[in-house]
Amino acid sequence: MTDGQGLGPGRIDHHLGTATTKRAQVREILERLIDDELHSGEAIPSERSLVVRLGVSRVTVRQAIADLVEHGILERVHGKGTYVTGPQVDSRLHLTSFSREMRARGLEPATVVLSAGEEEADDDVAYALRIKPRSRVVRVERLRTADGSPMAYEVGFYPSVLFPGLLKRELGSLYDVFASEYGVVVTTGEQTVRAESADAHRARILGTAKRAPLLVQERVTSGGDRPIEFSTSWYRADRYRIHMAITPRGAR
Repeated sequence: MTDGQGLGPGRIDHHLGTATTKRAQVREILERLIDDELHSGEAIPSERSLVVRLGVSRVTVRQAIADLVEHGILERVHGKGTYVTGPQVDSRLHLTSFSREMRARGLEPATVVLSAGEEEADDDVAYALRIKPRSRVVRVERLRTADGSPMAYEVGFYPSVLFPGLLKRELGSLYDVFASEYGVVVTTGEQTVRAESADAHRARILGTAKRAPLLVQERVTSGGDRPIEFSTSWYRADRYRIHMAITPRGAR
């Protein structure tokens, strides 16, 4: 392999340690690049660039990258390239906002409001919120990120009668807005979880491949005895795992 050539904005130390095969050597170099220069969500150099700079075959480069993908260090995004994997979160089923959950794990949350508006509730939304069909609801579509990496795509519905003027409020952390602006505190919730493949729309928003696995959470949240939210969240399955405590039926 060639020596002393930088692979990114800086330079990389090509001391190969105990690695013996070219595949292992390339893997070590990429690991050092990831540790020293790159951050979550940043692209590694292209395969062609690595072949030229390291003087190895394209097959060797692909094998080394495949090893790091298998171990969750890198991720491939179809048509875009290979990136350093974003944060991975273990979540326990409990009622809290996304922002608070991410901060509790040392990650910096952010929310991008993709769309927000008022519309008539269809039958499913009306049933979940216990309101009459065609009642007015606020629909909010958001992308939730942690340390800049896409984590979840969320669509929520909220009864307009409970939250007049909601569209003029900050929609990044709705539970905080409900408590501070409307005196409505989230108390209980019911949630279901299922698996689903990403369609083209959600794959684009979440920065993943079409048909990539997603964890889908449907939640009805209440304040006191009244439903205040019906939301569906699509989480990237490679970045989100759910933990739950299980006890025998009838056990205290």
